[in-house]
Amino acid sequence: MHRRLTLLAGAAVLAASPALAQTQQERAQAAQGQAGGPAQTTTPAPASTTARAEVVTTQEFLRLAAMSDRFEIASSRLAEEKSQNAKVKEFARQMVRDHERTTQEMQQLMQQIPGAGAEASRPPGRNAQGGSQHQGLDQQHAALLQQLQRTDGAEFDRLYIRQQVMAHQQAVDMFRNYSRSGDNDRLKQWAERTLPALQEHLRLAQELQQSTQG
Repeated sequence: MHRRLTLLAGAAVLAASPALAQTQQERAQAAQGQAGGPAQTTTPAPASTTARAEVVTTQEFLRLAAMSDRFEIASSRLAEEKSQNAKVKEFARQMVRDHERTTQEMQQLMQQIPGAGAEASRPPGRNAQGGSQHQGLDQQHAALLQQLQRTDGAEFDRLYIRQQVMAHQQAVDMFRNYSRSGDNDRLKQWAERTLPALQEHLRLAQELQQSTQG
């Protein structure tokens, strides 16, 4: 059976209301904070994870995959700048390098796929008008990036790696699903070739999560 995905607003590659990603517990925590109780920071699920149960079309897959790359590149560039942990910085450099490569590969593929949307071909970190940083991301991914920008030190490392684990779990599911049930043979083959690298990213992120806890 295909493992079903929980895909959201985000994009890259897009979009459900942030409220969909909020659990009852999170809403209760928010209410408690408004009432004067202790506020608790939560990490919203990236938008690309809750909009649909499955990626079923080529255009949808390209859109979600491109947003995923944009977020990986933007957040990892930030980690290169802010982290003081050598292993985290090394991981971030690899994420930038690998996801820039998959972005280039995807753009080349889209030239061969009729009807591929312009949204997916947008350069990482840029919007249609050429704006930078958050404007190349959907609302949910921009919120994740803003969380990182407000955080420093060991807390930054833990948050960045937690986001990376979550994002790569979703990417692995998405690429596996499309490689099995996608509607474009060329793109299915690319998704299958790319999947092992994403699985390795997830493994590395999970190892770092263990070492940065506490």
